[in-house]
Amino acid sequence: MATLSYSDLQTRIANHLRLPTTNTTEMTKIQAIANEVYRDIGSRYANWWWLRKHAVINTVAKIETGTLAATKGDTTITFSSAPTATAAGKVVIVTGNVSDAGAVYRILTHTAAATTATLDAAYTGTTVTASAYKLYQDRYDLATDTKAIREIRRYGRVEPLRLVGPEVIDEIKIVDSSEGAPMLAALRDYATTGDHTTARQLILHPYLDDTYRLDVEYIQTLNTEVSGSTRFQLPDEYAQVLIYGTLSRAYPIMLADTNRGLYYAGLFNSAMDRMLADARQQEGYPTTVPQDTYRRFYHRDRRRGKATLRSQFGRWPAQY
Repeated sequence: MATLSYSDLQTRIANHLRLPTTNTTEMTKIQAIANEVYRDIGSRYANWWWLRKHAVINTVAKIETGTLAATKGDTTITFSSAPTATAAGKVVIVTGNVSDAGAVYRILTHTAAATTATLDAAYTGTTVTASAYKLYQDRYDLATDTKAIREIRRYGRVEPLRLVGPEVIDEIKIVDSSEGAPMLAALRDYATTGDHTTARQLILHPYLDDTYRLDVEYIQTLNTEVSGSTRFQLPDEYAQVLIYGTLSRAYPIMLADTNRGLYYAGLFNSAMDRMLADARQQEGYPTTVPQDTYRRFYHRDRRRGKATLRSQFGRWPAQY
């Protein structure tokens, strides 16, 4: 099976252009164009099978050991029992807060095993000296090459975990501070806002009470420059697409030959159509599946005295 590196493709492209591979200036130009075409191909379709990747996230259990002290107007909080791991980035709910009840505070800085932590803004609730509290991690870093999430699998629950927009979760969290297994997930901003070199974050709801395994299927972003002996993610069977696309731009840019550029542009578009058809065929035929909303309605409306068949039909055997 062929395993074409970037150097192999560069040589083929240089031969078409009748340029010696020893001309480093021209080879640098070819590399720039080839990588631009590569990124263009990656953006042509949202679900290329060759860009699918898998990752695992193990969630963190809540912390509620000991008590917490907080003063209204101050950003410093004090734990009676120091969290062993850093609490930075986690959220804390102060049970004894009655003046701003339900407020959720995010911890800005904390050192592992330290009793004090700093909030992202001043504490607005009732001053407490020994209040119960709950500390949750609701955001998790994804792989740094994550472009989009295809699916998140969570085990042992009938209703699958649903991907929604971040605004949906933000609105829910305003009024819902419940805890349990993750039911909703959204792709958020970068770990450092505005810094695309940092990992994107996954936000979950409800607040997690325990550790859960999440299998994440995602689409990789093409965020690395390919050169030398490294390979494009593009399978070898589609190498001609990259060659045609590079030549369609290299001829008019490097040799001022628009006619040959148009010729290879036609080959590129034709090859792209075939590659897109192959990708869509692998995904199967589209189907319409109705949501089981009637089951969700009855399961979630028990407080209103509605009927429920959960004990017979609404759980896996492993759920008690």
